[in-house]
Amino acid sequence: MDLLSAFKSIGFTKQETDIYLTLCEHGELSGYEAAKLSGISRSNTYASLSNLVEKGGAYVIEGQPTKYMATPIKELLQNSKTWFEKNIRFIEENVVYNNKPQQEAYVTIIGYDNIFNKLENMISLTNTHLYFSAEAKIINKFTNTLTKIAEDKKVVILSDEKILIPNIICYKTDVTSSLKLIVDTTTVLTGTLDQCLFSKNLTLVQLIREAMMNEIKLIQYEG
Repeated sequence: MDLLSAFKSIGFTKQETDIYLTLCEHGELSGYEAAKLSGISRSNTYASLSNLVEKGGAYVIEGQPTKYMATPIKELLQNSKTWFEKNIRFIEENVVYNNKPQQEAYVTIIGYDNIFNKLENMISLTNTHLYFSAEAKIINKFTNTLTKIAEDKKVVILSDEKILIPNIICYKTDVTSSLKLIVDTTTVLTGTLDQCLFSKNLTLVQLIREAMMNEIKLIQYEG
């Protein structure tokens, strides 16, 4: 992620981001000065400054000429957090989701962030037990969540390195870039960090679980 992407995620356009960063770097500026320093046309600069003020990203300093100053970054982020949480609550209270997928549906999940979030959510929502097979560099990204889950739930890990998380059962084995996560023997996620298949199909869950159990038995036999 870069700064442009980060600011975009809190509602800023590229030009608004450029103007905000220009104000941060140079302090109080008129519209003309901001346009000259940022390399953005004067009309677009004034439009971006107006939007920044509306979004809480800048303050207007009255005078001749009118100048603008960037909202301090901590204040801006707190404003964005408050705005985000307010919108989340509004969505939760007003969206009725009836389009539930069938229990045996196969859902393809694409993209690192989407797959990472799905893994995190599945682990967090574990009721009794989970089996997780992946490279150590992937599993270690979920150390905090796995540590919490392992306090009172069964956590079995298969990985290419020993995973140092209290209360888990870890088996060292050869793994590829593929990953498998089974939660409560009811849901499965399998694939890579680029593309995964998620399903509640019990036949698929059982097949992958059986393959993992056979691998564990082989490790125990050879070890």
